[in-house]
Amino acid sequence: MTTPPITPDPEETGDYQVVRRSPKRSGRWSATQRFAAGAVACLLIVGIVAGAGAAWGLWSFSKIKRVDLNLAQVASPTEPINVLIVGSDSRASIQQGDPGAGGMLGKDAPPGQRSDSLLIARIDPGSDRIDLLSVPRDLWVPIAGKDGHQRINSAYAQSAQAVVDTVQTSLGIPINHFVEVDFSGFQTLVEAIGGVPMYFDHPVRDGNSGLDIREKGCHVLDGQQGLAFARSRHLEWNNGSKWVSDPTGDLGRMTRQQLLTRAALAKAQTLGLNNVSTLKSLVDAGIGSVKLDDSFGTGDLIDLGKRFSNFDPERLQTHSLPVTPFRTDGGAAVVLIDDAPAQPILNLFRGTAAAAPVTTTTAPPPSPDEVTVTVVNATGKEGEARRVSFVLATGDFIEGTVEPSDKTVARSVIAYPKGQQRMAELVAPWISATPELKEDKKLASGTVRVTLGGDFKRVSKPDAAAVTTTPATTAAPAAPGQPAAPVATTTTQPGWKPGVPPEGTSCP
Repeated sequence: MTTPPITPDPEETGDYQVVRRSPKRSGRWSATQRFAAGAVACLLIVGIVAGAGAAWGLWSFSKIKRVDLNLAQVASPTEPINVLIVGSDSRASIQQGDPGAGGMLGKDAPPGQRSDSLLIARIDPGSDRIDLLSVPRDLWVPIAGKDGHQRINSAYAQSAQAVVDTVQTSLGIPINHFVEVDFSGFQTLVEAIGGVPMYFDHPVRDGNSGLDIREKGCHVLDGQQGLAFARSRHLEWNNGSKWVSDPTGDLGRMTRQQLLTRAALAKAQTLGLNNVSTLKSLVDAGIGSVKLDDSFGTGDLIDLGKRFSNFDPERLQTHSLPVTPFRTDGGAAVVLIDDAPAQPILNLFRGTAAAAPVTTTTAPPPSPDEVTVTVVNATGKEGEARRVSFVLATGDFIEGTVEPSDKTVARSVIAYPKGQQRMAELVAPWISATPELKEDKKLASGTVRVTLGGDFKRVSKPDAAAVTTTPATTAAPAAPGQPAAPVATTTTQPGWKPGVPPEGTSCP
């Protein structure tokens, strides 16, 4: 999308123009644009993206804090909009004795505020589509109004306008609206929807954030544990014999935040968001903890709040910004944008490339560190199973048992529990010749069994292209003058994440 010069003060930023507008806008949006705003409001329920009730509530809307900003102008009410969503790490509203305060207060708690979470929601009112981009808080970029580079999350310590300008300048993405929620608001809003249900196939903990899930199974994350889950950068999970650290840090945390967003939306759907009392409880929860830019008008958002209650959370498209590790001259560990793979994602949010078709899944794709692999040696050659188990462990798969077989088989087979074929597909590229995949309803959730047959040749790490867990879909045709959209694929996201409930288990 090329934004025409609506005002005489355009600012060149990268390959597109950011056209400034007055933060106070008169007039009302069209139905499609109000629908887009309602979509943002619904995303805000979770706190990372918190505030849906606040945006819909007529009763107390005037009490919501506003911030006066210069933002990019949308050319037309039917155009997609980008909303910058900031989760502030300010501890100002946290008191000693509050649930979870121990993980946020104390001598090591940082003063002031930074953006603890930074996301961009792109809402396309014409296609009933929402895309969510997580931006690493350790991204090393020039900060607007400052000399030199810093972590992108430090921009918010300067001002809300500084973080908007920094995102627009460093990523080339025009920002049309702004939302902020603090730690206290996150917890209150999660409590207002009755908590967020999730299935954990392992106990997990994080001593820094306060996350503490002691048993596997269904858990309803309350405000305290929901915030601890969303903030977890030092997560550990128990594989049954020891605690294993998730080394992905902020990247893994972004994966979990996106899953929490989708789960919270699904929970909110069950509450009846066209119910006055439900909406008022969300409004009350948001007051004092949520800030919106001054152009989010009351009537604009209320009109289509009911219509948005039917949005399918599985249509929420999540993206992570590809990055590479970098060490600064001062020795700080940060990340830089990985330019080549990042461009198709950035172009989607810039509006310069057509979006790939919406994909919906009932569960996130698995990663090796949530798959336990048992290896059975039916090759007739001694030591093969132990060798395979060792090599798979180097790829972060969980080591299961190593078993001999009293008979040999001609072909290698990977058995998987019902509904978890993607776990077998994750293991299969490591084994040559290509094994057969078979469902085994008796296998425990999260466990696959590799039976090595006479055709087994070797075990080795596959090429990255070989571990895509679902086939690519056909990309949507690009609009005239636009580059082709990136092909939509389902690939493993970084970091530990909750598992898939076993057959017959449904988390309320």
